[in-house]
Amino acid sequence: MLLMVAILGQNAIARPVGHENRVLVVIAHPDDESTIAVTLYKIAKEQHGIVDLFVITNGEGGYKYATLAESYYGLPLTDEKTGRENLPRIRKKELMNAGHILGVNEYYFLDQSDAHFTEDEKEPLDTSWDVPVIKNRLNQVLQHNKYDFVFCLLPETPTHGAHKAATLLALDAVATMPAAKRPVILGATLHSKSDPAISFHRYGSYPITQTTSDSCFFCLDRTTRFSYKDRMNYKVIANWEIAEHKSQGVTQMTMNEGDLEQFWYFSLNGNSGLEKTRILFDELSKVPYVTRVY
Repeated sequence: MLLMVAILGQNAIARPVGHENRVLVVIAHPDDESTIAVTLYKIAKEQHGIVDLFVITNGEGGYKYATLAESYYGLPLTDEKTGRENLPRIRKKELMNAGHILGVNEYYFLDQSDAHFTEDEKEPLDTSWDVPVIKNRLNQVLQHNKYDFVFCLLPETPTHGAHKAATLLALDAVATMPAAKRPVILGATLHSKSDPAISFHRYGSYPITQTTSDSCFFCLDRTTRFSYKDRMNYKVIANWEIAEHKSQGVTQMTMNEGDLEQFWYFSLNGNSGLEKTRILFDELSKVPYVTRVY
């Protein structure tokens, strides 16, 4: 009898009981979601929640490392003119392919200019992007869809200015909502267990980026093992997802990197969202796959 149960349940995924979480991911580029690919997969595919992506730029600035993608797509993508003309279309398709793996429900593309790499968040906010358009659309999406959580990238100092700019816009949008209707907003980063712990409390002169602790409050471990003889872990999903971003050579080089998807809790949330977030990550820590018995 036990063997029969195991066979019938060999590919089963336990359905969650009660509320299904709704999550909006606010990012600058169509591959930034790779940082938290496993978290998104588990919410959408294992918990049967809703994951939507809000992507601000068209990704045209990613032409410099498209060397191997030139033969794949049959275009000289490392030529700046050709790359900027074609990458918005290509990267949108790549993201949707990656999103199919993760279980993404909806995409909101803002098609803003992806000018160039900079660590200065003021460049996209003051020059490249139409900020009023982004703010208006983001407010519409947040109000209409009633999300439980908003994920963005942690605005660390030595990171892409567009990443920080996207996070600042997400924080501002959540802050303008009535407190009782705000989703919990978290800042994410990918970390390897062998590296020193990350410390973050606030970015620059932006009080809105302040977190409740210097260290992450919540974490998902990609190395959690499962399947026959525990031979698999969730890095498989991360690698599948990254592989779809074929035009982005540097992104492709990050396969197998990163063990922990870490999340910082912004002070903007207050204490009321802590328990809700703890429950989410407690559920995410579970492996719902029934191991086949041989």
